[in-house]
Amino acid sequence: MASLSSSESPKTTLREDLRALLDCPRELWLVYAATFFEYLGIFSFLPTLPLWLSGDYGFDDKQAGNWAALFSTLVTLFVFLVGSIADAMGVRRTLIISFGLAALTRLAMAIAPSPSMAIATLLAFGFAYATTSPVLQTAVHRASGKKTRSFAFSLWYVSFNLAGAMCGPLVIDGTRHAFLNSETGKLAPKALNLPILGETMFTANRAIMALGFVFAVIALVVISFVRPSFEHRVDPEEANDVKPAKKGNPLVALKEVLSDKPFWRFLVLLGFLSLVRMMFQHMHFTWPKYVIREQGDAFPVGTVWSVNSLLILFLAPLGTALTRNRKPFQVLLFGAFISSLSPFVLCFGSTMPYQITMILFLTIGEALWSPRLYEYNLSIAPRGREATYVSLASLPYFLAKFLVGPSSGYLLSTFCPPTGPRQVWLLWAIIGASTMIGPIGIWLGRSWMTKTDREDEAKPATAEAA
Repeated sequence: MASLSSSESPKTTLREDLRALLDCPRELWLVYAATFFEYLGIFSFLPTLPLWLSGDYGFDDKQAGNWAALFSTLVTLFVFLVGSIADAMGVRRTLIISFGLAALTRLAMAIAPSPSMAIATLLAFGFAYATTSPVLQTAVHRASGKKTRSFAFSLWYVSFNLAGAMCGPLVIDGTRHAFLNSETGKLAPKALNLPILGETMFTANRAIMALGFVFAVIALVVISFVRPSFEHRVDPEEANDVKPAKKGNPLVALKEVLSDKPFWRFLVLLGFLSLVRMMFQHMHFTWPKYVIREQGDAFPVGTVWSVNSLLILFLAPLGTALTRNRKPFQVLLFGAFISSLSPFVLCFGSTMPYQITMILFLTIGEALWSPRLYEYNLSIAPRGREATYVSLASLPYFLAKFLVGPSSGYLLSTFCPPTGPRQVWLLWAIIGASTMIGPIGIWLGRSWMTKTDREDEAKPATAEAA
């Protein structure tokens, strides 16, 4: 396994990389298309979740946060297994099952008649949600080559951020605007005449969930055009270095990855990065309620948050081009530090300039560390164990969601309640302090985290010599 301090990408020119990318098989572009449509559903689901739980089913901030935490806990358990399942069943088949389940559960969430049914469908959605990112990453790795991998992952990152940039103004704010009462300035339910279901009462939140069903169906159709032979593709330049793909028992795949010592060092790094990523979860669980309570129902929540994805479209490829010959660890640390500064911006105010400035800090840092991390996850994974490795490497992020759920409810009810006095500056100061632990921890543990395999092997030899 490689060290994080090394770079796996060959030294080539930018023109050579782009030319090689165009020569990749069609499966790479199908994965990008499926990613785009699936993430239209994900980006619309995440900020809508707390509003759907509270606005449509009457859960208060703490209850909504606890249900979100339980959802994230189940997702964590699914993530722990889904990679091994994908390695055993195949990437294509796993994605077909995932997108099919996502379509069914999103439709069920849109029409759930009671709080208990809403929660049941939410939890059932957990498997599909857990599957998406790790298996799509594995598909990008399989479809790209040694020369193209950095830019292939950068463009994959662009594909779902393009979905995020469009989702905010078109899906979230477009839907909310359609349900906004012009006289009161508040959201109001509407009766919609739907095929099969007939006339059904919908809120803006339920309508957004229903659109997620449509996006998942399109992703399912796109991924069905992936050729089954794609599973066995090996880049010609890597043919001599790659062992045959391993299949079989998912538990065997899981055991092999967990017995790899460098994997656990990498997991510690991801644990610290998950503290940085907590800010993204707060943007989904905490920020929508906070900014609506501070600025009103008419505040363009989706459009403002889409600035993040819009900027990523340009900054992620630019960041990859500028840092492609830099050591990944240096890029990760610098980007994580910039992202960690973002919560503190909201300590000074809640108006639009402060919201945009906060997103700028968050996005610039993300553009540096996040795409390179996706590439690195798979560059160190053994052939045939990519999905297992990536799914396990995703665990710290989902554990961060488990922490954000209940803490979000507590922080909102304490410092930004629906009515009464508020101390929103303290809410974001607490979030900022917890986020900053991430880059500080990475910097303090940099020597251990960047240790190479050879250094591990040299220790016993040194001890015997002594």
